[in-house]
Amino acid sequence: MAGTQREAQSMDLYELYVPKILVIDDDQEMRRLLEDILTREGFHVTQAANGSEALRTIQEASYQVIILDKIMTDLSGIEILPEIKRLRPEAQVILITAFGDRETCVEAMGKGATAYLAKPFGMSVLVQMVKKALEQKIGEA
Repeated sequence: MAGTQREAQSMDLYELYVPKILVIDDDQEMRRLLEDILTREGFHVTQAANGSEALRTIQEASYQVIILDKIMTDLSGIEILPEIKRLRPEAQVILITAFGDRETCVEAMGKGATAYLAKPFGMSVLVQMVKKALEQKIGEA
């Protein structure tokens, strides 16, 4: 019994100190790749396959960083960004897109995105961006 309680306490501490990241992208391969890279960096990663699933997931749990694809099959990242910020104003949102035009960047930042990253991007760039977003979050606390 004591071992079970100790394991439960360890999981509670893990949840407290390991940053939680939500990856929202309708491309399954991209979600898996991002989860693999970010998990190896020590983050706890959850996936959502579309905007609707993302909003349900965000209502159920809090995430320090949300990586959000702009173009998805049901709701675009730009469409759900205001709702994400309403539900989780403390979350740092990184918008990723294959279309890196200036107007989209300005629109995303205006709706609450912390950062904007155009595809294709190096995974090390994304990891650095996530770490910087976490530092900003700590600075706001």
